[in-house]
Amino acid sequence: MVAARRELTRLAAAEGIAGVAVPPVVDSRSYDRGVPREVLGVAAELGLSVLVHPMQLPRPERDHHYLVNLIGNPVETTTAVAAVILGGVLEELPDLRICFGHGGGGAPSLLGRWGHGWRSRDDVHRGTARPPAESFTLLHFDTITHDPEVLRLLRIHASPDRIVCGSTTPSTWRSPTRSDSRSAMGSTPRRRRRTAAGSSG
Repeated sequence: MVAARRELTRLAAAEGIAGVAVPPVVDSRSYDRGVPREVLGVAAELGLSVLVHPMQLPRPERDHHYLVNLIGNPVETTTAVAAVILGGVLEELPDLRICFGHGGGGAPSLLGRWGHGWRSRDDVHRGTARPPAESFTLLHFDTITHDPEVLRLLRIHASPDRIVCGSTTPSTWRSPTRSDSRSAMGSTPRRRRRTAAGSSG
């Protein structure tokens, strides 16, 4: 962790660096404990934004059909969102700016389940005093869902000003165009002006 703090401090002092990309899972742990949580703490302390992007961790059941990406990426992202929300990370680090790729993975469709668990189980509730749906509105997400209906679901649960237009560049995957994302978001002329001005979150 000493080396991680040194590197983050160096980056924070570098001209033009506004944030860092970090994996959602490190040594089988996510952001509610261990080194990953410490990294978020240092980033918040230094004013660095955090972009969460999966590492496509190898698993034997995902070694075919490109499942390491098609399933692995959204599952890793969903795990990270759950860890931040249910682990009370935002309560401990209120200044943390964190953005999740892939539209938060499966998180938008699981918020109801997480909320039920939070209300029903002590082992879920003890990590945070905030309902999961409330914490969800404090997170940032990109628009790369590859499905306009999923993007609309994200818009229902997330704060519109914290959804940012994502891109798969330089990947060979074709990402949705900005107009595709705006259409799915139900964008208004006023919101389009704000996005063009760089204030979309």
